[in-house]
Amino acid sequence: MRLGEDMQCAKCAKKLGGLFGEIGNTVILEGEERLVCDDCYDILKKEYGTKKTCEDCFHFNEAYCARLNMKLARTTIGIFDYFAQAEECANFVLKKEYEKKALRGETANEEKQPKATEIIREKIVIVKVRCPYCGKLYDEVLDVCPHCGGKR
Repeated sequence: MRLGEDMQCAKCAKKLGGLFGEIGNTVILEGEERLVCDDCYDILKKEYGTKKTCEDCFHFNEAYCARLNMKLARTTIGIFDYFAQAEECANFVLKKEYEKKALRGETANEEKQPKATEIIREKIVIVKVRCPYCGKLYDEVLDVCPHCGGKR
């Protein structure tokens, strides 16, 4: 923005710059640089200071989430960088939590896999009938004796 242009706070739309406006603070919200007034700047600092961040997650590695396999959007307020996608992330797990679960043989937030293969055994009952002609046994599903060709 050039000097003399009408600038306003990206959060509350308060006039910034000029003779009667505030100078404004530059922040990066969700990857975009924006100007905010002093009041909104203080609110953002408090808000982001209490959010859980990706840096605390086991899957975080230099602005990248190994679990989601994607680059994370940085929010910069003052000298602090935040990766606040953790607020909505279903895969978020603290490093200490993950280590405890790993020691117990569990894996945190991994895809649910059955622990044991379920084996279903069906019992098939085959009924045999005795042929009235030759006296031998054969399957009930057959209409003709396979031994002598006699019909039931």
